[in-house]
Amino acid sequence: MKSAESRGNWTGLTLLAPSMLFLMATVFVPVVLLMLASFNGPAGFSFSAFDRLTHTPVYAQVLSHSVMLAAVAASVAVLAAFPVSVAIARSNGRWQQLLWVGVLLTFWTSFLVKTITWIVILGRSGMVNSVLQSLGLTNEPLELLYTNFSVVTGLVHVLLPLAVLTMLPVMQAMDRRLVPAAATLGARPGVSFFVVYLPLCAPGVTAAWLSTFVSGLGFFITPALLGSPRQTMVAQLIIQQVQEMMDWGLAAALSLVTLVVTLLIYWIYDRMVGLSSLAGEGMRSGDSGQSPLGHRIRKFKMAGFWLLANVSTRIARLVPGHGQHRMARDGGGNGASLSGGLALMILLAVTVPVVLLVPESFTTSAFIDWPPQGFTLRWYEGLFASPVWTGAFARSLGVGVLASLISAAVGIPAAFAFAQQKVPMRSLLLGMILAPLILPRIVVALGLFYVLSRLGLVGSSIALAVGHAALGLPYVVITVTATLKSYDRRLDAAASILGATLWTRLRMVTLPIIMPGILSAFIFSFVTSFDDLTLSLFVSGGLFTTLPKQMWDDALLKVSPSLAAVSVLLFGAVLLLMIASWLIRARISRMRVVQTA
Repeated sequence: MKSAESRGNWTGLTLLAPSMLFLMATVFVPVVLLMLASFNGPAGFSFSAFDRLTHTPVYAQVLSHSVMLAAVAASVAVLAAFPVSVAIARSNGRWQQLLWVGVLLTFWTSFLVKTITWIVILGRSGMVNSVLQSLGLTNEPLELLYTNFSVVTGLVHVLLPLAVLTMLPVMQAMDRRLVPAAATLGARPGVSFFVVYLPLCAPGVTAAWLSTFVSGLGFFITPALLGSPRQTMVAQLIIQQVQEMMDWGLAAALSLVTLVVTLLIYWIYDRMVGLSSLAGEGMRSGDSGQSPLGHRIRKFKMAGFWLLANVSTRIARLVPGHGQHRMARDGGGNGASLSGGLALMILLAVTVPVVLLVPESFTTSAFIDWPPQGFTLRWYEGLFASPVWTGAFARSLGVGVLASLISAAVGIPAAFAFAQQKVPMRSLLLGMILAPLILPRIVVALGLFYVLSRLGLVGSSIALAVGHAALGLPYVVITVTATLKSYDRRLDAAASILGATLWTRLRMVTLPIIMPGILSAFIFSFVTSFDDLTLSLFVSGGLFTTLPKQMWDDALLKVSPSLAAVSVLLFGAVLLLMIASWLIRARISRMRVVQTA
Protein backbone atom coordinates (compact mmCIF):
# COMPACT_ATOMS: atom_id res chain seq x y z
CA MET A 1 0.00 0.00 0.00
CA LYS A 2 2.79 2.41 0.92
CA SER A 3 4.63 1.56 -2.29
CA ALA A 4 1.55 2.33 -4.40
CA GLU A 5 1.00 5.60 -2.51
CA SER A 6 4.65 6.53 -3.01
CA ARG A 7 4.37 5.87 -6.74
CA GLY A 8 1.26 8.06 -6.85
CA ASN A 9 3.13 10.89 -5.12
CA TRP A 10 6.01 10.64 -7.58
CA THR A 11 3.59 10.58 -10.51
CA GLY A 12 1.92 13.76 -9.29
CA LEU A 13 5.24 15.52 -8.73
CA THR A 14 6.45 14.44 -12.18
CA LEU A 15 3.35 15.92 -13.80
CA LEU A 16 3.82 19.13 -11.82
CA ALA A 17 7.53 19.45 -12.65
CA PRO A 18 7.16 21.29 -16.02
CA SER A 19 4.89 23.99 -14.58
CA MET A 20 7.03 24.38 -11.45
CA LEU A 21 10.24 24.79 -13.46
CA PHE A 22 8.52 27.17 -15.86
CA LEU A 23 7.20 29.38 -13.05
CA MET A 24 10.55 29.24 -11.32
CA ALA A 25 12.23 30.68 -14.41
CA THR A 26 9.55 33.26 -15.30
CA VAL A 27 8.13 34.36 -11.95
CA PHE A 28 9.93 33.30 -8.78
CA VAL A 29 13.58 33.86 -9.72
CA PRO A 30 12.89 37.20 -11.49
CA VAL A 31 10.82 38.48 -8.55
CA VAL A 32 13.53 37.45 -6.06
CA LEU A 33 16.20 39.17 -8.14
CA LEU A 34 14.04 42.29 -8.30
CA MET A 35 13.59 42.25 -4.53
CA LEU A 36 17.35 41.94 -4.05
CA ALA A 37 17.82 44.96 -6.33
CA SER A 38 16.04 47.08 -3.71
CA PHE A 39 19.11 46.64 -1.48
CA ASN A 40 21.61 47.69 -4.15
CA GLY A 41 23.34 51.01 -3.59
CA PRO A 42 26.25 52.87 -5.18
CA ALA A 43 28.65 51.16 -2.78
CA GLY A 44 26.96 47.76 -2.63
CA PHE A 45 24.42 46.59 -0.05
CA SER A 46 22.34 49.53 1.17
CA PHE A 47 19.00 50.51 2.67
CA SER A 48 19.07 53.87 0.92
CA ALA A 49 15.97 53.12 -1.19
CA PHE A 50 13.95 52.28 1.90
CA ASP A 51 15.26 55.40 3.67
CA ARG A 52 13.89 57.46 0.81
CA LEU A 53 10.56 55.68 1.09
CA THR A 54 10.25 56.30 4.81
CA HIS A 55 11.40 59.94 4.65
CA THR A 56 9.26 60.95 1.66
CA PRO A 57 5.63 61.31 2.74
CA VAL A 58 4.26 61.12 -0.82
CA TYR A 59 5.19 57.43 -1.11
CA ALA A 60 3.28 56.49 2.04
CA GLN A 61 0.33 58.56 0.85
CA VAL A 62 0.29 56.84 -2.54
CA LEU A 63 0.49 53.39 -0.95
CA SER A 64 -2.29 54.08 1.56
CA HIS A 65 -4.47 55.67 -1.10
CA SER A 66 -3.88 52.68 -3.39
CA VAL A 67 -4.95 50.28 -0.65
CA MET A 68 -8.06 52.39 0.03
CA LEU A 69 -9.13 52.59 -3.63
CA ALA A 70 -8.47 48.89 -4.22
CA ALA A 71 -10.37 47.88 -1.05
CA VAL A 72 -13.40 50.03 -1.88
CA ALA A 73 -13.48 48.83 -5.49
CA ALA A 74 -13.11 45.17 -4.43
CA SER A 75 -15.91 45.49 -1.87
CA VAL A 76 -18.33 47.09 -4.35
CA ALA A 77 -17.39 44.56 -7.05
CA VAL A 78 -18.01 41.61 -4.71
CA LEU A 79 -21.36 43.03 -3.56
CA ALA A 80 -22.46 43.47 -7.17
CA ALA A 81 -21.06 40.07 -8.22
CA PHE A 82 -22.77 38.13 -5.43
CA PRO A 83 -26.33 38.14 -6.89
CA VAL A 84 -24.89 37.32 -10.31
CA SER A 85 -23.05 34.29 -8.91
CA VAL A 86 -26.12 33.18 -6.95
CA ALA A 87 -28.29 33.42 -10.05
CA ILE A 88 -25.89 31.39 -12.18
CA ALA A 89 -25.40 28.75 -9.48
CA ARG A 90 -29.17 28.33 -8.87
CA SER A 91 -30.43 28.56 -12.46
CA ASN A 92 -30.45 26.01 -15.26
CA GLY A 93 -30.77 25.79 -19.02
CA ARG A 94 -30.86 28.82 -21.29
CA TRP A 95 -31.24 31.31 -18.45
CA GLN A 96 -27.95 30.13 -16.96
CA GLN A 97 -26.29 30.26 -20.38
CA LEU A 98 -27.52 33.83 -20.88
CA LEU A 99 -26.02 34.92 -17.57
CA TRP A 100 -22.78 33.11 -18.40
CA VAL A 101 -22.58 34.95 -21.71
CA GLY A 102 -22.92 38.27 -19.89
CA VAL A 103 -20.15 37.42 -17.42
CA LEU A 104 -17.72 36.11 -20.02
CA LEU A 105 -18.44 38.98 -22.38
CA THR A 106 -17.52 41.53 -19.71
CA PHE A 107 -14.55 39.44 -18.56
CA TRP A 108 -13.05 39.07 -22.04
CA THR A 109 -13.61 42.70 -23.02
CA SER A 110 -10.31 44.57 -22.94
CA PHE A 111 -9.40 46.53 -19.79
CA LEU A 112 -8.56 49.50 -21.98
CA VAL A 113 -11.89 49.31 -23.78
CA LYS A 114 -13.83 49.26 -20.52
CA THR A 115 -11.82 52.19 -19.20
CA ILE A 116 -12.28 54.27 -22.34
CA THR A 117 -16.05 53.84 -22.08
CA TRP A 118 -16.08 55.77 -18.81
CA ILE A 119 -14.30 58.68 -20.46
CA VAL A 120 -17.24 58.81 -22.89
CA ILE A 121 -19.76 58.56 -20.03
CA LEU A 122 -18.21 60.77 -17.33
CA GLY A 123 -16.27 63.37 -19.37
CA ARG A 124 -17.20 67.07 -19.38
CA SER A 125 -18.77 66.56 -22.81
CA GLY A 126 -19.78 63.00 -22.04
CA MET A 127 -23.15 61.33 -21.89
CA VAL A 128 -23.99 62.03 -18.22
CA ASN A 129 -23.25 65.75 -18.43
CA SER A 130 -25.04 66.04 -21.77
CA VAL A 131 -28.18 64.41 -20.35
CA LEU A 132 -28.10 66.51 -17.16
CA GLN A 133 -27.69 69.74 -19.10
CA SER A 134 -30.37 68.85 -21.65
CA LEU A 135 -32.81 68.18 -18.80
CA GLY A 136 -31.90 71.49 -17.18
CA LEU A 137 -30.61 69.84 -14.00
CA THR A 138 -27.22 71.55 -14.28
CA ASN A 139 -26.08 74.74 -15.95
CA GLU A 140 -22.49 73.62 -16.48
CA PRO A 141 -20.72 70.26 -16.74
CA LEU A 142 -20.01 68.42 -13.51
CA GLU A 143 -16.48 67.30 -12.72
CA LEU A 144 -17.15 63.57 -12.69
CA LEU A 145 -13.90 62.51 -14.31
CA TYR A 146 -10.48 62.52 -12.62
CA THR A 147 -11.93 61.85 -9.17
CA ASN A 148 -12.01 58.98 -6.67
CA PHE A 149 -15.52 58.22 -7.90
CA SER A 150 -14.44 57.77 -11.52
CA VAL A 151 -11.46 55.58 -10.56
CA VAL A 152 -13.53 53.34 -8.29
CA THR A 153 -16.26 53.10 -10.94
CA GLY A 154 -13.74 52.05 -13.57
CA LEU A 155 -12.12 49.53 -11.23
CA VAL A 156 -15.47 47.98 -10.31
CA HIS A 157 -16.33 47.61 -14.00
CA VAL A 158 -13.07 45.74 -14.57
CA LEU A 159 -13.12 43.64 -11.38
CA LEU A 160 -16.77 42.52 -11.28
CA PRO A 161 -16.49 39.57 -13.73
CA LEU A 162 -13.33 38.38 -11.94
CA ALA A 163 -15.27 38.37 -8.66
CA VAL A 164 -18.04 36.30 -10.25
CA LEU A 165 -15.63 33.75 -11.71
CA THR A 166 -13.82 33.44 -8.37
CA MET A 167 -16.81 32.88 -6.07
CA LEU A 168 -18.96 30.88 -8.50
CA PRO A 169 -17.16 27.48 -8.19
CA VAL A 170 -17.70 27.51 -4.41
CA MET A 171 -21.41 28.26 -4.85
CA GLN A 172 -21.82 25.57 -7.51
CA ALA A 173 -20.18 23.00 -5.23
CA MET A 174 -22.68 23.66 -2.42
CA ASP A 175 -25.51 21.21 -1.76
CA ARG A 176 -28.60 22.97 -3.15
CA ARG A 177 -30.87 20.90 -0.91
CA LEU A 178 -29.70 22.61 2.29
CA VAL A 179 -31.77 25.79 1.92
CA PRO A 180 -35.02 23.93 1.07
CA ALA A 181 -34.26 21.56 3.97
CA ALA A 182 -33.97 24.53 6.33
CA ALA A 183 -37.28 25.87 5.02
CA THR A 184 -38.89 22.46 5.56
CA LEU A 185 -37.79 22.63 9.20
CA GLY A 186 -39.60 25.94 9.57
CA ALA A 187 -36.88 28.50 8.75
CA ARG A 188 -38.10 31.63 7.01
CA PRO A 189 -36.49 32.46 3.62
CA GLY A 190 -34.42 35.26 5.17
CA VAL A 191 -33.21 33.01 7.98
CA SER A 192 -32.34 30.23 5.52
CA PHE A 193 -30.31 32.66 3.44
CA PHE A 194 -28.42 34.37 6.24
CA VAL A 195 -27.88 31.35 8.50
CA VAL A 196 -27.37 28.55 5.94
CA TYR A 197 -26.55 29.91 2.51
CA LEU A 198 -24.40 32.95 3.29
CA PRO A 199 -21.95 31.20 5.69
CA LEU A 200 -21.45 28.44 3.12
CA CYS A 201 -20.66 31.12 0.53
CA ALA A 202 -18.09 32.78 2.80
CA PRO A 203 -14.98 31.02 1.35
CA GLY A 204 -15.94 32.02 -2.20
CA VAL A 205 -16.85 35.57 -1.22
CA THR A 206 -13.60 36.12 0.67
CA ALA A 207 -11.61 34.59 -2.18
CA ALA A 208 -13.35 36.92 -4.63
CA TRP A 209 -12.63 39.96 -2.48
CA LEU A 210 -9.00 38.98 -2.10
CA SER A 211 -8.40 38.33 -5.81
CA THR A 212 -10.11 41.57 -6.83
CA PHE A 213 -8.27 43.56 -4.17
CA VAL A 214 -4.86 42.32 -5.29
CA SER A 215 -5.75 42.90 -8.95
CA GLY A 216 -6.95 46.42 -8.16
CA LEU A 217 -3.83 47.16 -6.16
CA GLY A 218 -1.67 46.38 -9.19
CA PHE A 219 -3.75 48.34 -11.74
CA PHE A 220 -2.43 51.45 -13.40
CA ILE A 221 -4.60 51.73 -16.56
CA THR A 222 -7.77 52.87 -14.79
CA PRO A 223 -6.24 55.45 -12.41
CA ALA A 224 -4.00 56.80 -15.17
CA LEU A 225 -6.88 57.45 -17.59
CA LEU A 226 -9.74 58.18 -15.18
CA GLY A 227 -7.87 59.77 -12.29
CA SER A 228 -5.79 62.85 -11.54
CA PRO A 229 -2.41 63.04 -9.76
CA ARG A 230 -4.38 62.75 -6.51
CA GLN A 231 -5.54 59.28 -7.55
CA THR A 232 -2.04 58.04 -8.39
CA MET A 233 -1.65 54.40 -7.37
CA VAL A 234 1.47 52.48 -6.46
CA ALA A 235 1.71 50.70 -9.84
CA GLN A 236 1.90 54.08 -11.61
CA LEU A 237 4.66 55.14 -9.24
CA ILE A 238 6.67 51.99 -9.95
CA ILE A 239 6.34 52.46 -13.71
CA GLN A 240 7.40 56.09 -13.39
CA GLN A 241 10.56 55.16 -11.46
CA VAL A 242 11.59 52.68 -14.19
CA GLN A 243 10.60 54.47 -17.39
CA GLU A 244 11.22 58.10 -16.46
CA MET A 245 13.70 58.10 -13.55
CA MET A 246 15.58 54.86 -14.36
CA ASP A 247 15.69 54.31 -10.61
CA TRP A 248 15.65 50.53 -10.26
CA GLY A 249 16.43 50.64 -6.54
CA LEU A 250 13.39 52.72 -5.62
CA ALA A 251 11.13 50.83 -8.04
CA ALA A 252 12.28 47.54 -6.49
CA ALA A 253 11.72 48.91 -2.98
CA LEU A 254 8.17 49.99 -3.86
CA SER A 255 7.57 46.57 -5.39
CA LEU A 256 8.87 44.86 -2.26
CA VAL A 257 6.58 46.88 0.00
CA THR A 258 3.61 46.11 -2.26
CA LEU A 259 4.55 42.43 -2.28
CA VAL A 260 4.89 42.27 1.51
CA VAL A 261 1.47 43.88 1.99
CA THR A 262 -0.08 41.44 -0.49
CA LEU A 263 1.55 38.35 1.02
CA LEU A 264 0.57 39.41 4.53
CA ILE A 265 -3.07 39.65 3.48
CA TYR A 266 -2.83 36.29 1.73
CA TRP A 267 -1.24 34.72 4.80
CA ILE A 268 -4.13 35.88 6.98
CA TYR A 269 -6.57 34.62 4.38
CA ASP A 270 -4.85 31.23 4.13
CA ARG A 271 -4.96 30.79 7.91
CA MET A 272 -8.69 31.54 7.98
CA VAL A 273 -9.98 29.95 4.76
CA GLY A 274 -7.22 28.31 2.75
CA LEU A 275 -5.76 29.20 -0.63
CA SER A 276 -7.48 26.22 -2.23
CA SER A 277 -10.72 28.23 -2.37
CA LEU A 278 -9.07 30.49 -4.94
CA ALA A 279 -9.06 27.48 -7.26
CA GLY A 280 -12.70 26.77 -6.56
CA GLU A 281 -12.14 23.97 -4.07
CA GLY A 282 -14.02 25.55 -1.20
CA MET A 283 -12.86 26.00 2.35
CA ARG A 284 -9.97 23.84 3.29
CA SER A 285 -10.86 21.33 5.95
CA GLY A 286 -8.54 20.96 8.81
CA ASP A 287 -7.71 17.75 10.60
CA SER A 288 -7.77 18.16 14.34
CA GLY A 289 -5.56 15.14 14.75
CA GLN A 290 -2.65 16.47 12.78
CA SER A 291 -0.97 18.85 15.21
CA PRO A 292 -1.74 21.36 17.98
CA LEU A 293 -1.10 24.19 15.50
CA GLY A 294 -3.47 22.67 12.95
CA HIS A 295 -6.08 22.23 15.70
CA ARG A 296 -5.80 25.89 16.71
CA ILE A 297 -6.05 27.01 13.07
CA ARG A 298 -9.15 24.87 12.58
CA LYS A 299 -10.73 26.30 15.74
CA PHE A 300 -9.88 29.81 14.52
CA LYS A 301 -11.57 29.15 11.19
CA MET A 302 -14.66 27.65 12.79
CA ALA A 303 -14.86 30.57 15.22
CA GLY A 304 -14.82 32.99 12.31
CA PHE A 305 -17.61 31.20 10.52
CA TRP A 306 -19.57 30.82 13.76
CA LEU A 307 -19.33 34.58 14.19
CA LEU A 308 -20.61 35.09 10.64
CA ALA A 309 -23.51 32.70 11.27
CA ASN A 310 -24.33 34.42 14.59
CA VAL A 311 -24.37 37.86 12.99
CA SER A 312 -26.38 36.49 10.07
CA THR A 313 -28.95 35.07 12.50
CA ARG A 314 -29.43 38.47 14.10
CA ILE A 315 -29.84 40.06 10.66
CA ALA A 316 -32.28 37.37 9.61
CA ARG A 317 -34.59 38.23 12.50
CA LEU A 318 -35.24 41.53 10.77
CA VAL A 319 -36.45 39.80 7.59
CA PRO A 320 -40.26 39.43 7.24
CA GLY A 321 -41.52 35.86 7.45
CA HIS A 322 -43.99 35.85 4.55
CA GLY A 323 -43.91 32.67 2.47
CA GLN A 324 -41.78 30.76 4.92
CA HIS A 325 -42.65 27.40 3.35
CA ARG A 326 -42.60 28.52 -0.25
CA MET A 327 -38.93 27.72 -0.70
CA ALA A 328 -39.45 24.22 0.57
CA ARG A 329 -42.30 23.71 -1.84
CA ASP A 330 -40.81 25.06 -5.07
CA GLY A 331 -37.09 24.63 -4.36
CA GLY A 332 -36.44 28.33 -4.21
CA GLY A 333 -37.79 29.13 -7.66
CA ASN A 334 -39.02 32.60 -6.73
CA GLY A 335 -35.72 33.42 -5.09
CA ALA A 336 -33.87 32.21 -8.16
CA SER A 337 -36.07 34.34 -10.41
CA LEU A 338 -35.52 37.42 -8.24
CA SER A 339 -31.75 36.94 -8.11
CA GLY A 340 -31.73 36.19 -11.85
CA GLY A 341 -33.52 39.45 -12.66
CA LEU A 342 -31.13 41.42 -10.44
CA ALA A 343 -28.16 39.63 -11.99
CA LEU A 344 -29.34 40.48 -15.48
CA MET A 345 -29.68 44.15 -14.53
CA ILE A 346 -26.13 44.20 -13.13
CA LEU A 347 -24.71 42.52 -16.23
CA LEU A 348 -26.53 44.98 -18.47
CA ALA A 349 -25.11 47.83 -16.39
CA VAL A 350 -21.55 46.67 -17.12
CA THR A 351 -22.18 45.69 -20.75
CA VAL A 352 -24.19 48.63 -22.08
CA PRO A 353 -21.41 51.21 -21.44
CA VAL A 354 -19.17 49.38 -23.91
CA VAL A 355 -21.94 49.51 -26.53
CA LEU A 356 -21.88 53.33 -26.30
CA LEU A 357 -18.55 53.26 -28.11
CA VAL A 358 -20.25 51.99 -31.27
CA PRO A 359 -21.87 55.32 -32.30
CA GLU A 360 -18.74 57.18 -31.18
CA SER A 361 -16.66 55.22 -33.68
CA PHE A 362 -18.72 56.68 -36.55
CA THR A 363 -18.67 60.33 -35.47
CA THR A 364 -17.40 63.02 -37.82
CA SER A 365 -15.93 64.97 -34.90
CA ALA A 366 -12.22 64.75 -34.19
CA PHE A 367 -13.00 64.31 -30.49
CA ILE A 368 -15.14 61.93 -28.49
CA ASP A 369 -18.19 63.77 -27.21
CA TRP A 370 -21.88 63.06 -26.72
CA PRO A 371 -24.04 62.87 -28.72
CA PRO A 372 -21.92 61.76 -31.71
CA GLN A 373 -22.00 64.02 -34.74
CA GLY A 374 -22.75 62.77 -38.25
CA PHE A 375 -21.65 59.47 -39.71
CA THR A 376 -18.35 58.47 -41.29
CA LEU A 377 -16.19 55.38 -41.79
CA ARG A 378 -12.90 57.25 -41.92
CA TRP A 379 -11.78 56.10 -38.49
CA TYR A 380 -12.09 52.45 -39.53
CA GLU A 381 -10.48 53.15 -42.88
CA GLY A 382 -7.59 54.84 -41.13
CA LEU A 383 -7.05 51.82 -38.88
CA PHE A 384 -6.95 49.27 -41.71
CA ALA A 385 -4.70 51.54 -43.78
CA SER A 386 -2.23 52.14 -40.94
CA PRO A 387 0.74 49.75 -40.81
CA VAL A 388 1.19 50.69 -37.14
CA TRP A 389 -2.24 49.45 -36.10
CA THR A 390 -2.30 46.39 -38.37
CA GLY A 391 1.21 45.44 -37.30
CA ALA A 392 0.33 45.80 -33.61
CA PHE A 393 -2.72 43.58 -34.10
CA ALA A 394 -0.69 40.91 -35.92
CA ARG A 395 1.97 40.90 -33.19
CA SER A 396 -0.63 40.61 -30.42
CA LEU A 397 -2.33 37.76 -32.27
CA GLY A 398 0.90 35.82 -32.82
CA VAL A 399 2.14 36.35 -29.26
CA GLY A 400 -1.27 35.34 -27.86
CA VAL A 401 -1.40 32.07 -29.78
CA LEU A 402 2.18 31.15 -28.85
CA ALA A 403 1.61 32.05 -25.19
CA SER A 404 -1.55 29.93 -25.08
CA LEU A 405 0.24 26.92 -26.57
CA ILE A 406 3.06 27.22 -24.02
CA SER A 407 0.74 27.61 -21.04
CA ALA A 408 -1.37 24.66 -22.21
CA ALA A 409 1.71 22.46 -22.70
CA VAL A 410 2.97 23.01 -19.14
CA GLY A 411 -0.39 23.54 -17.44
CA ILE A 412 -2.43 20.52 -18.58
CA PRO A 413 -0.07 17.96 -16.92
CA ALA A 414 -0.32 19.98 -13.69
CA ALA A 415 -4.11 19.85 -13.92
CA PHE A 416 -3.95 16.05 -14.24
CA ALA A 417 -1.75 15.97 -11.13
CA PHE A 418 -4.15 18.03 -9.01
CA ALA A 419 -7.28 16.27 -10.26
CA GLN A 420 -6.19 12.63 -10.39
CA GLN A 421 -3.06 12.19 -8.26
CA LYS A 422 -2.17 12.43 -4.58
CA VAL A 423 0.17 15.39 -4.46
CA PRO A 424 2.28 15.99 -1.33
CA MET A 425 2.28 19.57 -0.02
CA ARG A 426 -0.77 20.18 -2.16
CA SER A 427 -1.62 23.57 -0.64
CA LEU A 428 1.92 24.89 -1.12
CA LEU A 429 2.19 23.68 -4.70
CA LEU A 430 -1.26 25.03 -5.53
CA GLY A 431 -0.22 28.39 -4.11
CA MET A 432 2.86 28.35 -6.35
CA ILE A 433 0.71 27.59 -9.40
CA LEU A 434 -1.55 30.49 -8.49
CA ALA A 435 1.40 32.84 -7.95
CA PRO A 436 0.82 34.87 -11.16
CA LEU A 437 -2.68 35.55 -9.84
CA ILE A 438 -1.67 35.99 -6.21
CA LEU A 439 1.19 38.40 -6.83
CA PRO A 440 0.46 41.92 -8.09
CA ARG A 441 0.76 41.96 -11.88
CA ILE A 442 3.11 44.94 -11.80
CA VAL A 443 5.59 43.07 -9.56
CA VAL A 444 5.63 39.99 -11.83
CA ALA A 445 6.01 42.10 -14.97
CA LEU A 446 8.76 44.27 -13.52
CA GLY A 447 10.68 41.24 -12.24
CA LEU A 448 10.61 39.58 -15.66
CA PHE A 449 11.60 42.85 -17.34
CA TYR A 450 14.49 43.21 -14.88
CA VAL A 451 15.87 39.82 -15.99
CA LEU A 452 15.14 40.24 -19.70
CA SER A 453 16.82 43.65 -19.81
CA ARG A 454 20.01 42.08 -18.50
CA LEU A 455 19.80 39.22 -20.98
CA GLY A 456 19.22 41.58 -23.91
CA LEU A 457 15.84 40.03 -24.73
CA VAL A 458 13.67 43.15 -24.44
CA GLY A 459 11.66 43.52 -27.63
CA SER A 460 11.60 39.78 -28.35
CA SER A 461 8.25 38.27 -29.35
CA ILE A 462 9.25 34.92 -27.87
CA ALA A 463 10.22 36.52 -24.55
CA LEU A 464 6.89 38.34 -24.38
CA ALA A 465 5.00 35.14 -25.23
CA VAL A 466 6.83 33.27 -22.47
CA GLY A 467 5.92 36.00 -19.99
CA HIS A 468 2.28 35.93 -21.09
CA ALA A 469 2.27 32.14 -20.79
CA ALA A 470 3.23 32.49 -17.13
CA LEU A 471 0.30 34.89 -16.60
CA GLY A 472 -2.13 32.50 -18.31
CA LEU A 473 -0.88 29.31 -16.65
CA PRO A 474 -3.15 29.54 -13.55
CA TYR A 475 -6.24 29.85 -15.76
CA VAL A 476 -5.22 26.71 -17.67
CA VAL A 477 -4.63 24.68 -14.50
CA ILE A 478 -7.84 25.83 -12.79
CA THR A 479 -10.04 25.31 -15.87
CA VAL A 480 -8.70 21.88 -16.85
CA THR A 481 -8.67 20.71 -13.21
CA ALA A 482 -12.35 21.60 -12.88
CA THR A 483 -13.07 19.69 -16.10
CA LEU A 484 -11.17 16.61 -14.95
CA LYS A 485 -13.03 16.48 -11.64
CA SER A 486 -16.23 15.66 -13.54
CA TYR A 487 -14.45 13.11 -15.73
CA ASP A 488 -15.44 9.47 -15.16
CA ARG A 489 -12.16 7.60 -14.68
CA ARG A 490 -13.92 4.29 -15.16
CA LEU A 491 -13.69 5.01 -18.88
CA ASP A 492 -9.89 4.78 -18.59
CA ALA A 493 -10.20 1.52 -16.69
CA ALA A 494 -12.50 0.11 -19.37
CA ALA A 495 -10.08 1.16 -22.11
CA SER A 496 -7.20 -0.50 -20.23
CA ILE A 497 -9.16 -3.74 -19.93
CA LEU A 498 -9.66 -3.65 -23.70
CA GLY A 499 -5.89 -3.38 -24.16
CA ALA A 500 -5.42 0.37 -24.75
CA THR A 501 -2.05 1.80 -23.78
CA LEU A 502 -1.63 5.03 -21.80
CA TRP A 503 -1.11 7.16 -24.90
CA THR A 504 -4.01 5.48 -26.68
CA ARG A 505 -6.31 6.21 -23.72
CA LEU A 506 -5.22 9.84 -23.69
CA ARG A 507 -5.64 10.25 -27.44
CA MET A 508 -8.87 8.28 -27.94
CA VAL A 509 -10.71 8.67 -24.62
CA THR A 510 -9.51 11.30 -22.16
CA LEU A 511 -8.52 14.23 -24.37
CA PRO A 512 -11.63 14.11 -26.63
CA ILE A 513 -13.90 14.13 -23.57
CA ILE A 514 -12.15 17.00 -21.77
CA MET A 515 -11.56 18.95 -24.99
CA PRO A 516 -14.20 21.61 -24.11
CA GLY A 517 -12.27 22.36 -20.92
CA ILE A 518 -8.98 22.52 -22.80
CA LEU A 519 -10.57 24.83 -25.35
CA SER A 520 -11.84 27.11 -22.58
CA ALA A 521 -8.40 27.12 -20.97
CA PHE A 522 -6.79 28.03 -24.30
CA ILE A 523 -9.22 30.91 -24.77
CA PHE A 524 -8.66 32.19 -21.23
CA SER A 525 -4.91 32.12 -21.76
CA PHE A 526 -5.17 33.78 -25.17
CA VAL A 527 -7.37 36.61 -23.89
CA THR A 528 -5.00 37.14 -20.94
CA SER A 529 -2.10 37.54 -23.36
CA PHE A 530 -3.94 39.58 -25.96
CA ASP A 531 -5.25 42.05 -23.38
CA ASP A 532 -2.07 42.38 -21.30
CA LEU A 533 -0.56 45.84 -21.11
CA THR A 534 1.55 45.64 -17.95
CA LEU A 535 4.21 43.27 -19.29
CA SER A 536 3.91 44.61 -22.84
CA LEU A 537 4.58 48.11 -21.55
CA PHE A 538 8.06 47.02 -20.46
CA VAL A 539 9.02 44.24 -22.89
CA SER A 540 7.61 45.62 -26.15
CA GLY A 541 8.79 48.91 -27.55
CA GLY A 542 9.82 50.74 -30.68
CA LEU A 543 8.63 48.88 -33.76
CA PHE A 544 7.65 45.89 -31.61
CA THR A 545 4.34 47.18 -30.24
CA THR A 546 1.33 45.13 -29.27
CA LEU A 547 -2.23 46.32 -29.76
CA PRO A 548 -2.84 47.22 -26.07
CA LYS A 549 0.46 49.13 -26.01
CA GLN A 550 -0.51 51.06 -29.14
CA MET A 551 -3.93 51.85 -27.66
CA TRP A 552 -2.27 52.99 -24.44
CA ASP A 553 0.10 55.32 -26.27
CA ASP A 554 -2.79 56.88 -28.19
CA ALA A 555 -4.97 57.18 -25.08
CA LEU A 556 -2.26 59.13 -23.26
CA LEU A 557 -2.07 61.63 -26.13
CA LYS A 558 -5.77 61.98 -27.02
CA VAL A 559 -8.85 59.79 -26.70
CA SER A 560 -9.92 60.07 -30.34
CA PRO A 561 -12.64 58.25 -32.33
CA SER A 562 -9.86 55.98 -33.62
CA LEU A 563 -9.67 54.44 -30.16
CA ALA A 564 -13.43 54.01 -30.19
CA ALA A 565 -13.16 52.21 -33.53
CA VAL A 566 -10.44 49.88 -32.20
CA SER A 567 -12.55 49.22 -29.10
CA VAL A 568 -15.59 48.31 -31.20
CA LEU A 569 -13.52 45.92 -33.32
CA LEU A 570 -12.13 44.25 -30.20
CA PHE A 571 -15.61 43.97 -28.69
CA GLY A 572 -16.85 42.41 -31.93
CA ALA A 573 -13.91 39.98 -31.90
CA VAL A 574 -14.84 38.92 -28.36
CA LEU A 575 -18.42 38.24 -29.49
CA LEU A 576 -17.20 36.15 -32.43
CA LEU A 577 -14.79 34.28 -30.15
CA MET A 578 -17.59 33.45 -27.75
CA ILE A 579 -19.88 32.29 -30.57
CA ALA A 580 -17.13 30.11 -32.03
CA SER A 581 -16.36 28.65 -28.62
CA TRP A 582 -20.04 27.86 -28.03
CA LEU A 583 -20.41 26.21 -31.45
CA ILE A 584 -17.30 24.08 -30.96
CA ARG A 585 -18.39 22.99 -27.48
CA ALA A 586 -21.88 22.15 -28.79
CA ARG A 587 -20.42 20.08 -31.63
CA ILE A 588 -18.09 18.21 -29.27
CA SER A 589 -21.02 17.50 -26.94
CA ARG A 590 -23.07 16.11 -29.84
CA MET A 591 -20.15 13.94 -30.94
CA ARG A 592 -19.78 12.65 -27.39
CA VAL A 593 -23.46 11.71 -27.25
CA VAL A 594 -23.19 9.87 -30.58
CA GLN A 595 -20.06 8.00 -29.47
CA THR A 596 -21.72 7.03 -26.18
CA ALA A 597 -24.80 5.76 -27.99
